[in-house]
Amino acid sequence: MRALVLLLMLLLMAPARVLPQQPRRDGPRPSAALSPGYAWVRLTAAADFPKSYNFQLFADSQHIRAFLKGGVWITSDGMDWDRTPLKNIIINQAFLDYVWFHGALYALGTFDGNIEHFTQTTQIARTNDFQEWQILAARSNIPKRYFYHPFVFRDTLWIVGGEDASGKHDDVWQSADAVHWTQVGAGLPFGKRAGQRFTLFRDSLYMLDNDVWTSGDGRNWRRLTGRIADDEIFGYSVEIFDNAMWLIGCNRSGRFRSEVLRSADGVTWEADRAPWSPRGGVATCLFHDKIIMTGGKYGGPGIAGQTEFVYSNDVWSLSKK
Repeated sequence: MRALVLLLMLLLMAPARVLPQQPRRDGPRPSAALSPGYAWVRLTAAADFPKSYNFQLFADSQHIRAFLKGGVWITSDGMDWDRTPLKNIIINQAFLDYVWFHGALYALGTFDGNIEHFTQTTQIARTNDFQEWQILAARSNIPKRYFYHPFVFRDTLWIVGGEDASGKHDDVWQSADAVHWTQVGAGLPFGKRAGQRFTLFRDSLYMLDNDVWTSGDGRNWRRLTGRIADDEIFGYSVEIFDNAMWLIGCNRSGRFRSEVLRSADGVTWEADRAPWSPRGGVATCLFHDKIIMTGGKYGGPGIAGQTEFVYSNDVWSLSKK
């Protein structure tokens, strides 16, 4: 099973030739409702940034910023994007994440390359103004791992699990400043994990993988369900919207779908078809009471009728009617 999951993750991350870009048609385009009470709107068919996947969006009250491998783009409406002077200092966000903490964006390490050949550092950088990076530490004691998703809980940065050359891990690390890290737990009940997502929902932490676990303190965990869907899922983005958890852009057992999964309790999950093309590795954020979604990847070896990868840069919003 580990070999199968690793193969699927490699397919999701592997670079490939991008198919020709379709003609651009800007402006909001309403689409069929996701389910009663919700609707997707296409903001643009082709954003000004390159087609890509496995990148991140960050939003404040006025702007959305897209952190791609080739740089950082900004928009105030999701339709028109401008490139900024800020560079992508992490480089490959398929392996490491940026995280918002104490009013600034932090880059926890750098990762250049792929799973077979890469260079990784423990450099910690921060930007407050989105104009330039401040290097807080060229080297830190952050665990030198990848495929983990850092999160903020109780005014502290957290890392759970992740992977390195020795395999996956089942421990917990914390930091109050992003530079100095302390291991505060090990042997977590859900075992050694990598790639799982964490979110704060109704004052509790939720770990989302193929299964769902919840915790009140980040160390003691209780399993809510052993399976979100009827097949293996990974590569999705998580948002809290309208009192529910939303999983967007799932790769399901190597098959991409135009689908979202949502749950109000972490136990029962409802799948709804979305109007955008099948994809995984999307970027999402909350902006003006809407979920914004862009990017993603579809196809590749093993996908019938689609042997080449297709990347996306259309931008969509999900709102409540």
